Amino acid sequence: MKRDIYIFRHGETDYNLNKQMQGWLDIPLNKNGIDQANLLSEKMSNIKLDCVYSSPLSRALDTAKIVAHNTKVITDDGLKEWNFGVFCGKIIHLTDAPADTPIDMSTDIVNMPSALLANDDYVPQGGESYNMFKQRVCDTIANIMKNTDANTIGISTHGGVIKILIKQFTDLDWPRAGIPNAEYLKMQWDGKKLIVPEPRPYWLSPINNMITRKYHMADR
Repeated sequence: MKRDIYIFRHGETDYNLNKQMQGWLDIPLNKNGIDQANLLSEKMSNIKLDCVYSSPLSRALDTAKIVAHNTKVITDDGLKEWNFGVFCGKIIHLTDAPADTPIDMSTDIVNMPSALLANDDYVPQGGESYNMFKQRVCDTIANIMKNTDANTIGISTHGGVIKILIKQFTDLDWPRAGIPNAEYLKMQWDGKKLIVPEPRPYWLSPINNMITRKYHMADR
């Protein structure tokens, strides 16, 4: 059965402003983030959502509650952001300088060798690898589609989750400037996969035959 899915990113947090990794840290919306969520609610006011699924992290859940109005909100741990473990709360600078290894975790700004993040199987202490994150997100979306009778679904989540869905289910490049806070992407489930119908949002880059994964650390 064909379904319309409106996937949106949470509003702004202070960690977004400071370019700190959030991951699984439960960082709340700041005042601007609440205002952004209310603006998103206005943008989506003509969309009748049958239900809304949300990450349980408060920045996503509070955004979901604002957008959902009286629509039921269901939390799902599988919609949480990429868990960067010990790197959560840090400002990450990617580097190729030999002097930056081993990683110094005693400072707020951490130099991470680019090769580590390029390794899809690298698991930071207390966290998950890119491949683990990707599998979790894809399994979660498949389970939601399998277990709901809703035709129009809202999903309140995080920048990393949205990028996974773009990467895995479309022929589009990742947004090079990152995914803006409190913006939504309409996707459609055709029974087997997700597609992105036209018109597409301004922040989503056009079709690119050579898709390169971009890491925008402040998104997380």
